[in-house]
Amino acid sequence: MHRHVSAPTRFFSQLPNDIIRHPRLSANAVRLLAWQLSLPEGTDEPLWKTAERAGIGKVAFQHAKRQLRAERYLFEWRRQNEHGRWQTVQLVANIPLSPDEARAAVQPAAQPAAAVPAAGAPTRRPVAPQPRKTPVGNTSHPPTKAEAAPQLDAETDARAHARAEALLLSLSHSAPYLAMPARKARRWAPLAARWLECGIGTEEIRTALTAGLEQARSPLGALRWRLEHALPEPIATQPNKAAPSSPRVSRMRECAGPHVQPLLFTPVGDEERCPACRTTSAAAQAAAAPATPPGTGLHAFRAARNALAATTPSAAT
Repeated sequence: MHRHVSAPTRFFSQLPNDIIRHPRLSANAVRLLAWQLSLPEGTDEPLWKTAERAGIGKVAFQHAKRQLRAERYLFEWRRQNEHGRWQTVQLVANIPLSPDEARAAVQPAAQPAAAVPAAGAPTRRPVAPQPRKTPVGNTSHPPTKAEAAPQLDAETDARAHARAEALLLSLSHSAPYLAMPARKARRWAPLAARWLECGIGTEEIRTALTAGLEQARSPLGALRWRLEHALPEPIATQPNKAAPSSPRVSRMRECAGPHVQPLLFTPVGDEERCPACRTTSAAAQAAAAPATPPGTGLHAFRAARNALAATTPSAAT
C-alpha cells in the first residue's frame, strides 16, 4: 500500500490517531468529533447543528452520540443560566476524560467573577425557584375591562374576516372563473366584510357579485371593482309590529256555574255558563222529568176511537 501525504499549510486540524482508528466508534461518530474539533476557537455550534451540516440523519446522530458519551469524548449537562432559563452545555475532547476532568474543563467559564460588582443601577431580579407542586387551575391575572374590550373587538373582527374570506373562496363553486388563491381571498376579505355588514343574505351577495362576469375580460378584476364600488345600501331594521289592541282574553267571560276556581270561556251569544255547565244542566233536567208509562198513547187513541164510534149513528140507520 503506497501513500502520498502533503502537509497542509493552512486550514488543517491535528486529530489523534486514536480517534481515527478507534475500534468502537462508527464513521458518523468519528466525523462528528473531527468536525467539532476542527471548528475555530470560540465557535458555539451545538452537536445537532454539526450533524445537520454533515448530512447525518437523526437515528444515526443519536447512535453516534451514545458512542461518543460511552467512550468519554462527549459530555452534556443541563444548567440554569443567570436569567433562569435552562440550557444544555456540551463538551467534546480529543482525548477521553473522566467526569471530574470534564467538569473542571467547563467550570471556570461557568463560574461568576469573584470581584464585587460596582455600585450603580440595580440589576435584574433573580428568578424565583420552581414550585414544588404544579398549580391547579388558571393562575394568571384576569384581564381588566379596558383590556377585555379590545380583545372582544379583535375576536369579532377576526370572525368577520374569516367569514368574508370563506365567502370569496366559495364563489368558485358556482362560477369557476372566479377561483382565486387563499392569499388573494385573505387580502380582499375586508372588502367582502363590508357587504356582509349590509344585512344582505349570503346567497344575494353571491348572486350580486357573480352575475354577468362570465363575459368579462378579467372576471377577477371585475369582481374587485364590484367589491369596492358596487356596495349596496344597508337594509334598515324594521321595527316590530305592536301587539293587537284587543287581545283574545278581553272577549272571554267568567262562568257563573259552580267551579272550584274561576273559569273563563268565550261566549257565542249571551250565555252566562260554559258549555260544560250547560250540558250538565240539560242532563239534570232530563233526568228529573216524569217518565211516560209505556203504551199510554195507544190506549188513549183506542178509547177516543171507541167513543167516537158510539156517538156516531150507524150508516144503516
